[in-house]
Amino acid sequence: MRTKDFNETDILRKAITLFWQKGYHATSLYDLIEELGIGRSSIYHAFGDKHNLFLKALELYQQEATARIQGLLNNAPSVKAAVKQLLQQVVNDVFTDACPKGCFKINSEVEVAASDELIKKLVAEDDLIIEKALYQAIKKGQANGEISASKKPKALARFICNTVTGMRVYAKFRHDRQFFDDIVETTLSVIS
Repeated sequence: MRTKDFNETDILRKAITLFWQKGYHATSLYDLIEELGIGRSSIYHAFGDKHNLFLKALELYQQEATARIQGLLNNAPSVKAAVKQLLQQVVNDVFTDACPKGCFKINSEVEVAASDELIKKLVAEDDLIIEKALYQAIKKGQANGEISASKKPKALARFICNTVTGMRVYAKFRHDRQFFDDIVETTLSVIS
């Protein structure tokens, strides 16, 4: 049996970049061959097909992004500081080359999830992980008096998730710093 002549994680990172730039539907097999630097047979042997390659790329992206969010929530000096850092990172991404076309996960949700059950399931599971991490952080903030106990922690977690998602969608076409700063300020006022 032949061994792979490439590092799968490196290939997935290249695939993330390509799918992120072009979208799932607009990325052709030819684009993948050119960008990944491997042949058609290697793509099929390692990943099965374009759809499975996309799934694996999205899965890797989500694992890494979600781990960063969980780390932020676990290591920030306070819940408010963690939420502020999370929102500020979104704003910073808008004004750097880090995320020139929004967020790969959010783009995938918008473009593919509505018509693809596997993608829908993958992003929904990741959304739930992030929501639960925010929920736990908010509960901790309520226990130590940082966040009002009168607020519903699940509702706050969902609000923050929705806010981040909305900001990531706007990041695709809106580059007005005050617009994003206003969203951050308002969101922080809601969790006070």
